[in-house]
Amino acid sequence: MKIALLHLDLSGGPEKQNITVLSHAINLAAEQGANWIITPEMALQGYFFSNMDKSAEPPVQPSESMQVLCQLAARHKITIFLGCAEKDAVTGKCYNSCLVLGPTGEVLGRHRKMHTHGVGAEAWVTTGNQLEPVNCQDIKAGILVCADSWFMENSQCLKEKGAEAIIILAAWPPTEEHGPGDCWERCSQTAGLPVWVCNQTGSHENLDLSEAESAVVVGGKTLFTYCSREPAILLFEWDLSKQCTLSRQFSVIAV
Repeated sequence: MKIALLHLDLSGGPEKQNITVLSHAINLAAEQGANWIITPEMALQGYFFSNMDKSAEPPVQPSESMQVLCQLAARHKITIFLGCAEKDAVTGKCYNSCLVLGPTGEVLGRHRKMHTHGVGAEAWVTTGNQLEPVNCQDIKAGILVCADSWFMENSQCLKEKGAEAIIILAAWPPTEEHGPGDCWERCSQTAGLPVWVCNQTGSHENLDLSEAESAVVVGGKTLFTYCSREPAILLFEWDLSKQCTLSRQFSVIAV
């Protein structure tokens, strides 16, 4: 299978612009044969959407504005891991989530971020409390959002529940004090699973993501990474039967 990581500049939003950027990148990745397309954390609205508009409130997802992305998943018969803000239809609580859009455009499952800052750009976020792999036909995907991957019990739990790969959506630069460090390698080593990290680029007044890394980690070792101020689609091939990468580096497509 071929996997695409959308290493894009999305943190500042706004949603309408991000949907345009995402749609273009998804079409390009699908044209290159991608089966799975993974976006960064909060790709839909932008990580700092609440800073930009204090009155903004996440909708129940999938919202009307998201339908164009659901339609793209169906048109190309692909699976999209979409970072977004969402409101629970029953409780009204809001979450920093990853929705998995399946090849018919339906929502296959979701993960709600479990470890949040609770202040600043994440002051609106309710902490999630469930870890369940999502059955994506080809394989069961364990999903973590950014800081979730720092806590090894999360990757271990996903392994115990049948995950065959761990997908990480991030907005996480390599700062000395609060960067990811070697947590993705430890995550892979702890669970004995491949870890695919989709980070993002761009510079915001509160967070410089221009040196943030997307990565492929297998057997507790980082095989290849990408960081650049230039947005890009990062493609690599994965052997399902042998559980190994067929690529030695990302195939990089400028966006």
